Amino acid sequence: MLRRILFPMDMSPFSKEALLWLSKRALQRQSDLLVVHVVSPAAGLNTPHLVQETEVALNEFCQKNLPEELFYKVIVATGDPLEIIPEYASKEKCTFAVIPIQEAEEIAPLVKQLAIPQLILRSRNGHFPEGDIYNNITVAVDLSPERTDMMLSELRDILQQVDTVPSITLVHGIPLEDAEDSQTLLNAAEGALEIVAQEVSTWNPNTSIHIVSGQPEIELTQWIEETAPSLLVVGLSTHREMWQLILGTTAEALIEGTTCPVLVFPTA
Repeated sequence: MLRRILFPMDMSPFSKEALLWLSKRALQRQSDLLVVHVVSPAAGLNTPHLVQETEVALNEFCQKNLPEELFYKVIVATGDPLEIIPEYASKEKCTFAVIPIQEAEEIAPLVKQLAIPQLILRSRNGHFPEGDIYNNITVAVDLSPERTDMMLSELRDILQQVDTVPSITLVHGIPLEDAEDSQTLLNAAEGALEIVAQEVSTWNPNTSIHIVSGQPEIELTQWIEETAPSLLVVGLSTHREMWQLILGTTAEALIEGTTCPVLVFPTA
């Protein structure tokens, strides 16, 4: 899965630091990098010159700062990033994406356009995560059998590749609108989540569960911020006829409203 990694680059100091962070980990995993920068056509007649100038600058930065042993490819194109980045991800057969995102920057539109596993990389207090981001994982589970199985299978594959046995918490949110049915819903959800946890425990012994009640898009986000996992994992459905992801209300709240790195898996 980590064989060929797409990295959208905007030439800001933030994205340069993110690329350096990724390059060290990509080298450890023997991954290739595809670094893509998109120039706005708003430059008009000066656009071709700007593309060429940016390509030279980006190549120079990579040659100077990336490990010599790391294989990478630089692409500078012009157009709409929401069209160009997915186009090259597909054309170059990328198997994974790492998307650096600054605070208050909207990420959902690009996430929806990339139907490949992707890591949304954030910094805290100006610093990217040190060490292993896979050591304390929270997995947001909606208990849809097919989506849950697919997401956890993908997570297992990545953990095997990075050779890590983390602490995993499976969390599920229940909207409780009817007080009479609340305990029944909680018991049913807890039972279903326990079954999932038993399966995960066969390949990751340190696995626990947690139920959050209330409005999931609010309560789940708040709970994740309070527990501060090293990584949040979510699964998003894919459109059958388009290379895109379906972003529901809760998933969008988790992706936009949390500050930890988020690992997104496309699911059926």
